[in-house]
Amino acid sequence: MSQANLDRFLDEARRSLALSEKVRAARSHDELVRLAAEHGHQVSKPSLVRHHLHRLAGRSDEELEAMSSNLFDHDFGDVFLGKLI
Repeated sequence: MSQANLDRFLDEARRSLALSEKVRAARSHDELVRLAAEHGHQVSKPSLVRHHLHRLAGRSDEELEAMSSNLFDHDFGDVFLGKLI
């Protein structure tokens, strides 16, 4: 349930178009935990939350303001793949 497990899952998702689409479609940490498990990766919700917060920390104040109450919904999957990695 370490960062290394999350890294392996994200590496697999970067190499697989089908999996990356599923990650981008995810709308909660719980969905990502289930998706990782379906692909043989043991990923914890706390690891995902830390990763998500770390990625959001790189956003500007203006971007965070624009996200407002949708902070954890806006581009949720892209926090893990795509634009922010």
